Amino acid sequence: MDIDELEPAQSSAIDTREFAAEPLLMRVERVTTALNGELEDTVEKRYLEITSFAANAGLVRPVATKRELKKYKKEGEAQATRDIILKYRLREEQLLQSGTLDIVWGLKWLLSYVVLIETPVIGPGNMEKMTSVVQKWLNAMASANIHEVKSQLEDLTKLVDCARKELLASRALSNQLPGVFNAACSLLYAGALHSVNAEMSLPKWVIADRSNSGGGERPMPDRLVQDLSIEQARQLVSGIVADDAQCTRSRPVDLLVESVGACGDDGLHLVSVCVFDRQTMASAEGESSIALRFETDLVENLISGQVIEATLYTLSDGCSYIDAVTMVWPSYSPLDYVTMY
Repeated sequence: MDIDELEPAQSSAIDTREFAAEPLLMRVERVTTALNGELEDTVEKRYLEITSFAANAGLVRPVATKRELKKYKKEGEAQATRDIILKYRLREEQLLQSGTLDIVWGLKWLLSYVVLIETPVIGPGNMEKMTSVVQKWLNAMASANIHEVKSQLEDLTKLVDCARKELLASRALSNQLPGVFNAACSLLYAGALHSVNAEMSLPKWVIADRSNSGGGERPMPDRLVQDLSIEQARQLVSGIVADDAQCTRSRPVDLLVESVGACGDDGLHLVSVCVFDRQTMASAEGESSIALRFETDLVENLISGQVIEATLYTLSDGCSYIDAVTMVWPSYSPLDYVTMY
């Protein structure tokens, strides 16, 4: 057959993206260092340092020292250049084996566990600045043609936008929960407040002091301990919980928020949750949805997908409630990597 008779080749569907010769970690570190030099705000510089920590790119302790990097790609320093690249490749191998060399995963970890647990100094007023620094960092890497980031920039930006909303909501809920209704159940039936009822003849300040003394559980908010009487608690649960109800089960769980219902005549919202399995990052097998009750000021911060660490109680009449809330996680948190309290 004559070569001219051959059919034209089909266009390839393969992405022929050009890959950089330098390790990803090295390129990320270089861009992060350059961006740090452009920032004038000392708080932003600190937040970039936190961001680089989550990305395994060290601003404070880079893989290669400044002295070593001065020789990088300089004339007559071929061996030094190879040694530097080898250092970064070895570090990348270590990170790949631990599963933490992943930009998307790293951002999720940063904007949940790192910001909420490891760096509590980042208060609600600075959450916007933190997410702004993260976006600047992403933009800088995209501008530097780091394709591993550039190809995912849209999804990463959506994650940052989600964090702007959920970080504040999750932090607020962690302080507000379990709410008055759940506290009333805890006081009357079983839970962190039930033991307070054992010696009600004691002054309220003694009771409040005991409840805040530790003991392995997060203390209930002072206003609930000091202001909620037995009679008030009974009024709060009247018509909702059976008079003869008893606690049949309690367990520490993660609860995934599924949906939030409208406010009922009792002033409470029914919130559908399910037990969450961190290993599978999905609802636990064999568990059905659970209805909890929250006040309006709480549901304003509830977002579908959030995960609440708490102790869950079930009463004999089927009513459920929570207390000892230790944390509320944003919906994107990589909880398969975080140990429950």
